[in-house]
Amino acid sequence: MTGFPGLLTEVDGTPYLDPQQMTETLEGLRNVGARQLLVLTEEAELPEGAFPLIKVISQRVGLDVYFSEIIDFHVPGDAFLSEWPAHRTRFERALDAGETVALSCQYGAGRSGLVAAWLLMGAGLPAAKAIAWFEITSLRQSRTSFRKTGC
Repeated sequence: MTGFPGLLTEVDGTPYLDPQQMTETLEGLRNVGARQLLVLTEEAELPEGAFPLIKVISQRVGLDVYFSEIIDFHVPGDAFLSEWPAHRTRFERALDAGETVALSCQYGAGRSGLVAAWLLMGAGLPAAKAIAWFEITSLRQSRTSFRKTGC
């Protein structure tokens, strides 16, 4: 799970894209075995050109990128739910083959965590354990980020 690769914020709160950081993030996902990335962010909530840029860079690093938006702080809508079975099947095949799959939303916790929990539950983990796994993973990521940045 990751925030949208390369998405940074100016001091005044204005979001912008850093293509180099996007490349490094996507290369990092590829280096840990991910071959697929599902982007759950709405295109309109990102700086202009975000989706075309991630398509180009993902292709360059050997990552298949898919888009299926979930509105932030909402349950998945009908469009996502109709697309989910195909994504789930593709991801389950990859996981069964020992591959890593990657999920991305704006911050890398809410929508990505929901979909990660769905995948865990689809693999037979009870909902409470799937959610607990996600919460522990998110806490570890937050602590690591704090140690690296002091934030």
